[in-house]
Amino acid sequence: MNTHFNRAVSSAPAKVILFGEHFVVYNNPAIVTAINKRIRVQAQVSDKSNINIRSGENSLSVPINSNDKYIMSLDNSSIALFPIFKCAKHVFKEKNISNLGVNLEIDSQIPHGEGLGSSAASCVSTVAALYSLFSDLDKNLIYETARIMEQNIHSNSSGVDCYVSTFGGIVNFEPDKGFRSIRPKKKFTLLVGTSGIKHSTGKVVSQVRQFREKNSTVFKDLSSKAEVICKRAISSMNEGDESELGNLLTENHKLLSLLGVSHPEIEKLIEISLDNGALGAKLTGAGKGGAVIALIPQDSSKEILAKIGSGPGKWMLVEFDYDGVILG
Repeated sequence: MNTHFNRAVSSAPAKVILFGEHFVVYNNPAIVTAINKRIRVQAQVSDKSNINIRSGENSLSVPINSNDKYIMSLDNSSIALFPIFKCAKHVFKEKNISNLGVNLEIDSQIPHGEGLGSSAASCVSTVAALYSLFSDLDKNLIYETARIMEQNIHSNSSGVDCYVSTFGGIVNFEPDKGFRSIRPKKKFTLLVGTSGIKHSTGKVVSQVRQFREKNSTVFKDLSSKAEVICKRAISSMNEGDESELGNLLTENHKLLSLLGVSHPEIEKLIEISLDNGALGAKLTGAGKGGAVIALIPQDSSKEILAKIGSGPGKWMLVEFDYDGVILG
């Protein structure tokens, strides 16, 4: 098969969960948005049948026909790139290409392991760059392939991270109904603060499941309140009511704390943001570490960032991303 291009560059955005994490596992809605921090992948066709990947200090260089067991027997620097290897191998197999290879260079603005969708953005951007070597950009195909590939990282992934990374924007996701776009009336500004505490999404989800089994009545009540918050949040965004939206973020966090997925460092970051002018704040993602989000008034965003940024955690100012995966 001939290549469409010899070189392709793509990037895909990170994500934050605004409302509904954990409860969405049990058929509640969740609201998720792409943010303007990206993972960029450069793909270069090689005349050697190897997959060569470099991402920061991690690197992997193996024949394209290498099996999974072999990759997992290598050092940690190589194992970290296993999902990217799977993306490349999948696309080359799909395109029936065996006489070429690829060099992949990955640059990331997204902290890894902090609940900001770095694995999904990596898969989406890698798949987009690889497909672009052989054909025109097809976001639906990129999403479907990236979703399957991300299951190598999160076996029970709902696909929502890959969806927002591919298509961008804010979506209301309901497991039994799918995705529905939300278009806010005004521009909202968030601060994302990372605690530096890594977490295992699988372990936290398992802990929540145990909580639900032991406290079914309490969980049902929390779940019902989380669903109401999601509905109110959609109305707040549609009306451009940032004060109400901020209050709802904080309300949602209280539910997550009662669920047992917060962490002392997370509570500290939330307290600091609220004390310094944030309209509301909550953890985002699995919890037990990871990141928090804080909604701040757009007209004083830099001043608030300066105050909060001098304390614990690493903070970045972000906006909602409506582009999704792009080339170039």
